[in-house]
Amino acid sequence: MKPNETMEETPVPKKGGSQFILHLILLAAILLIAAIAVYRLYKWNQGTPLDTNTDEIDTSQFDIETLDMIIPMDSSLLAGREDDGETTILCLGNNPFSDDRGSTGLAAQIASKTNSTVYDCGFPDSSAACKYPIYNPEYTKDHFNLFYVVECFRNNEFTAISSIANDEADPRYAETVEVMKTVDMNKVDIIIIMYDSTDYNMGTPSDNPDNPNDVTAFTGGLRTTIENIKSTWPYIRIFVMSPTYARYMDENGDLHNGTTTDMGNGTLNHYLVKESDVAMDCGVSFIDNYFGTINEDNYQEYMTDHLHYNNAGREKLAERIADIINNRMGTVTSTSAE
Repeated sequence: MKPNETMEETPVPKKGGSQFILHLILLAAILLIAAIAVYRLYKWNQGTPLDTNTDEIDTSQFDIETLDMIIPMDSSLLAGREDDGETTILCLGNNPFSDDRGSTGLAAQIASKTNSTVYDCGFPDSSAACKYPIYNPEYTKDHFNLFYVVECFRNNEFTAISSIANDEADPRYAETVEVMKTVDMNKVDIIIIMYDSTDYNMGTPSDNPDNPNDVTAFTGGLRTTIENIKSTWPYIRIFVMSPTYARYMDENGDLHNGTTTDMGNGTLNHYLVKESDVAMDCGVSFIDNYFGTINEDNYQEYMTDHLHYNNAGREKLAERIADIINNRMGTVTSTSAE
């Protein structure tokens, strides 16, 4: 640049209102995005209200899968056994059978629905487990529990149990023994075992991990007895029917949900699972009444109290086992090598 020349100044842009407006627009956009995010988070936390009117909903689509396990009979176990053309069923258990021995009783309804001869040998308030591991003469009622009842049949000896039953004020004990005396085990085709929630209510241990055949445990009494039946009469099909849903009554008369109440040995459905395991181990059929027959949703229709069934309840139980006897029994030929 020459000395006499003057330098032209470059114009400096003015800080005008356009930049300020741009900043406002960006700030507004950020605030809008934040507001939308907060609103959506709030709506998500609120959830969507459900329609609680279930009157027209078909609840069968929500049915729980049962633990049923139907085992066919190995035809080799029937070898040499003459078919007399008649199905004979022996029922062992407690109140489901003993509460009603008339035409509306469980045994009678099984007989009518299967066209079978049925012997009702259930004792009131008896249990699958024994009170003592070895018979204690000071507690004679152990004679009415499952293990000893089957021992009477195995030995064909009813003198002791008859004497003890005659000492009971409830005539059903003596009546049951009289029925036992008429059973010809050579003609029995099926044994049905069903005990209600009595073992659970009494606080009987569900099992003994150190001794699976401990007859003072619920599963031990079942396991030992089933094994004895199979070894003595291998040609007899065995169906174990589980307890249904029931409630537990405490010492104050208050009722508690059997599915959630654990008195120290597991909830009632824990006993169900343990019983299913025994049936599987022993290779006999198992019918899940807890979820498949009388459950937590419908028990009020079928029970007179926390434990016992009404006529409709016994009919529902009879329909369940009769359907299996009539339609799902089968035989298989063993292919195991000798």
